[in-house]
Amino acid sequence: MRSPLRLKLALGLVVVLAGCPPPVANTPTTDSDSDSSGSTTDAPTTGEMPTSTSDPPTPTTGDEEEFDGVIAPATRTYRPLDGPEIAAARDPLLDYTEMAIVAVGATYSPIYAEAESRLEFAGVPEAVYQLRTRLPGLPELPGVPGPQQVTVSQARQLGNYAGIFAGRSDVAFTDDVATAVSVSVGDMLPLGPEDQFELYSYNADALLLVFPNLDPEDMSGSPQLDATEIGEWSIAWRPDSGRVGWPLVDTGEGDDFWLGHLAARPLVPEPMGAELQDPWSFAQQYVLAETAKLSLSPMESGATTAVTGTFKKIDSEFVSLDLRASEFMAELQVYDADLKSVGCFVAAVLEPGTEHPITGMTPNLGGINVYGLDAPVDPGCMGPDCATMFVTPGDRVLDLEVGDPYSDDGTQTLIVQCSRYVFVPDPGGGGVYDYLGSDLIVQGRLEELALAPIVPKLGLVRDLAVNGVEVAPDSSLSGVGVNPTISFSAPKFGAPDAYTITIRTIDDIDGVDGPVLRRSLGSIRTEFTEVTIPDGYLEPGGHYYIQVTAERGRGLTEAHADSHDIWLSRAMTGVLSP
Repeated sequence: MRSPLRLKLALGLVVVLAGCPPPVANTPTTDSDSDSSGSTTDAPTTGEMPTSTSDPPTPTTGDEEEFDGVIAPATRTYRPLDGPEIAAARDPLLDYTEMAIVAVGATYSPIYAEAESRLEFAGVPEAVYQLRTRLPGLPELPGVPGPQQVTVSQARQLGNYAGIFAGRSDVAFTDDVATAVSVSVGDMLPLGPEDQFELYSYNADALLLVFPNLDPEDMSGSPQLDATEIGEWSIAWRPDSGRVGWPLVDTGEGDDFWLGHLAARPLVPEPMGAELQDPWSFAQQYVLAETAKLSLSPMESGATTAVTGTFKKIDSEFVSLDLRASEFMAELQVYDADLKSVGCFVAAVLEPGTEHPITGMTPNLGGINVYGLDAPVDPGCMGPDCATMFVTPGDRVLDLEVGDPYSDDGTQTLIVQCSRYVFVPDPGGGGVYDYLGSDLIVQGRLEELALAPIVPKLGLVRDLAVNGVEVAPDSSLSGVGVNPTISFSAPKFGAPDAYTITIRTIDDIDGVDGPVLRRSLGSIRTEFTEVTIPDGYLEPGGHYYIQVTAERGRGLTEAHADSHDIWLSRAMTGVLSP
């Protein structure tokens, strides 16, 4: 289960929390089109530790029904390595800068009832309301307000702040951007041009996808092509986590720490003839080929920690998958007859949950990614003067290679995502083209999805409009105001449990690592098909677009999906200006 959707990809590698929407596919940008801010289920964890006990959570009684208002239980269950479950209560108000319920024109502030381990919003009438929250600003974006999250509901009990979490309950966190690791690992397979790495800890709940810098003049110590060892590679420690902070790994507290080498190679080594017209001939596949169990002293905030280890090869296996990519492509065309840029990504990851997904990071085990292709009309023609045609990925039976060295206490999960992109000029005039993304996602147990053809399960929402006007992905609409109404109709197939409306800006800002080309300003989660954007999202002079995600697998106010089968679709508008 994911809380903040802070997802970063390349070459189809997936960084995703179990049981939640997978990320948007790899694209040429500094930030993915996934929600980089968060969903309504969790928030950044501060340095204050939760109150823990080894006893199981207290069962809910009938007392809550007598409370005049809305309640939100705040007892979480943690599953550490090699230890019993731990129940820990934590005040969710510590994790937000703003929180209130707005109903029937009135605002209701919460209190944390420590004895009951829950939030209480007293006096909220039995009507549809908005739970409005704001997260703290991200350390990478100093001075920028945190994303705003809204849940439109009428539930009297919210499950957003409870749930089951991978790892220990007392992990320390940092928001210091100077925190780093210096990695030295030997016995590595020769580094290939598309290889990447992952730093992973189950117990600290941290996952960091790392890209080697193949510039020979790089000063970070990154390994270069054909290298067989890593020597003092300095890496900024800003991992993704189900707790949302940057966890500090401490092996003295029982934390594991791994470096995975994701080795990549072409799906078709040397395409020839008619293969030059097939996008799959230029696909890349990768596998978790080796891991190193790392040794280190406890990480400290703001410091660089030396980590060392030795790679060990992994025995992999192959799984046959029948991907009906043409059916994904057909659905992605509903808002625009011409697909000009598309991609499909197939990834095996390890979820920490077994009976159902739980909140925790999911390391990559293997995958394949493919893009649409500007192919020569005449496969015998070579050179820049050849006439070309755009070809989308077709149906294909894939042999997916999977390497899994981690704990047996988890679920090998398959994520299939097909996406489309529409490029628009940079509104700042910088000449950099931003992109808007929509996609179809199917997620489930690997062994089960391998039994039948893989097809989309949930279509895009239809009739997506802003103030009653349909805005196609390759068009724009100005004068929408700061509180536009977003409306749509249900998908043609599949039955969503809920919808998430994400508001994104394509106006560039400067972060600590350089320009950020687009980002999420927050989201609205609802069961309704019409929503008015509240204050705090859009500003005059800004440039935005809206993504509407239909979700099947998790209810509006639930902390987790109830099974590993999760279906999603995301539709998009064109660029909007107030």
